[in-house]
Amino acid sequence: MNRETTAAEAVPGSPRRPESAARERILTTASTLFISTGIRSVGVDRLIAESGVARATFFRHFPAKDDLVVAFLERQAAEGRRMMTAVRTGPDGARALLAEIASGAKMGMDCTGFRGCEFINTAAEYSDPEHPTRVVVDRHRAWVRDIMVDALTELGHPNPFGTAEVLFTMRTGAIVASSLEGFRNADGAFDTAWWAIIDQVPVKR
Repeated sequence: MNRETTAAEAVPGSPRRPESAARERILTTASTLFISTGIRSVGVDRLIAESGVARATFFRHFPAKDDLVVAFLERQAAEGRRMMTAVRTGPDGARALLAEIASGAKMGMDCTGFRGCEFINTAAEYSDPEHPTRVVVDRHRAWVRDIMVDALTELGHPNPFGTAEVLFTMRTGAIVASSLEGFRNADGAFDTAWWAIIDQVPVKR
């Protein structure tokens, strides 16, 4: 079984391996390293050493490194969806969701050592759009855009699809800029622009 095939098995809808303490330890270690260092710069030997598992144990749970990357991304995506869904179904859900996404876009502002978003970074490291890791990234980003469309539609926005795309691009740009030269929300300029786009016409409150 080749690397791409085994990684592809990790996408939703396919059988999953049972959880174990060793698997959890590997995944937790990988999450820390991938977020702080990057994916391609972290080798299997380092993952095994820092997880404290035997090589055979590692490969029993993750036959290829790509399988581990997919599992890492799926866990991050599931947590993001859980959090955003909770906000969306809470009080003033539509506006609260858009505010939460704006807050996420600003998380790297005035933050030393910010490395950006793990989904954006993964997309930069894996250029093939059909690679299993990119499938997870693209699916998660599409889900975020869709829930933004849903919120804008509830607010009565005349162009929810186009506006969600613009807002999502703003979010991506702010995160990338924060991880590079830095991005400052001077005088709340980002917030002003964000809400001006949302409130360009009267919407439901």
